[in-house]
Amino acid sequence: MIDPVVIGAVGGIVLILSWAYETFEAIKKHKSLIDLKFATMNIFGVLLLILYSWQIENAIFLYLNIILFSIELAEIAYSIAVKKVHKKKR
Repeated sequence: MIDPVVIGAVGGIVLILSWAYETFEAIKKHKSLIDLKFATMNIFGVLLLILYSWQIENAIFLYLNIILFSIELAEIAYSIAVKKVHKKKR
């Protein structure tokens, strides 16, 4: 039987890599990454999951959500910057 911690760690790594890949592909195309309304709701949800994982003392879930929170913040910052650039060009 595979250790649940290993399954969780591998799942978290795959999730982060897939999200990071999608982010880098969008950046290469110089397009806005996400809808800011969605991002606001999503980041609030991730913050709650960070608190929850800290309370239940689940390190894998905690680190996964902290990394996703960081990626989400970067996506928000990039999307705002891209929208400002496109607005100036008009």
